[in-house]
Amino acid sequence: HTVNGAGGATLKAWGFTDNPGTGPMVPGPLLESQEGETVTVTVYNQHTLAHNFVVRGVTTDTASIPAGSSKTYSFTTPRAGTYLFSDTLNSNINREMGLHGALVVRAAGGVNKAWTGGPSFALERLWVVSDMDKTRWNDVAGNGGTVNTATYKPNYFMMNGLGGFDGMHDPNSVLQGQTGQVGLVRIVNAGLFDQSLHFHSNHFQIIDDDGLRLSKTESGATINVQAGTTAMVLFTLKPGIYPMHIHSAQMETANGVYLNGVATLLVGQ
Repeated sequence: HTVNGAGGATLKAWGFTDNPGTGPMVPGPLLESQEGETVTVTVYNQHTLAHNFVVRGVTTDTASIPAGSSKTYSFTTPRAGTYLFSDTLNSNINREMGLHGALVVRAAGGVNKAWTGGPSFALERLWVVSDMDKTRWNDVAGNGGTVNTATYKPNYFMMNGLGGFDGMHDPNSVLQGQTGQVGLVRIVNAGLFDQSLHFHSNHFQIIDDDGLRLSKTESGATINVQAGTTAMVLFTLKPGIYPMHIHSAQMETANGVYLNGVATLLVGQ
């Protein structure tokens, strides 16, 4: 997986993909459903190690899929929201290596509401944030070695698999629309470090904290999303261009080079 920019590099990665003719996708393919629908996912393990597939808060089967085998999962989406799916095996190594992604469950009927009877929105974005320790985890695991999981010092930080300026020019990441429109931002922290996302010079409304729907929205300019959890916020676009960046200097870098970490833009026209 390649992270561009001055601090960029190609990292050894494992990933889910819906196109076996290409390399791993980091994050994996987006899974989408409406609440109450049945979802069927078949996972083919084309790697040399055992893996699994777990949707946090939705599925409970954590059994491994042996190398060269496949397994089909079928589940009913319990309620609208944003969920992390990942490989939970190997002491978080598999998730860190790129085996993660998001399941978005929409309100019944596909209406632009966060959930049935919930707050409305005009546009939405999905931000999957992650971190990787190239030297101690990715290089070692990618070369078939044994990772010392007692030491984890990530030096690459990404949004939707992109770093810095790439994320700030990615139409799937940039929250852009007409001034006054309400955007729903779905945040999935697939990394192993907590990440605090800051809407520079702006405030948003937190409506969902890791699946807990807030009866009264909370206003903030920064939201801390713990590792392995999710959140949803509403943001009313203001005229102008504003950065959305991580509130930790290191996480704004790729191997220490700024600005190549977690970042994108908020654009009101």
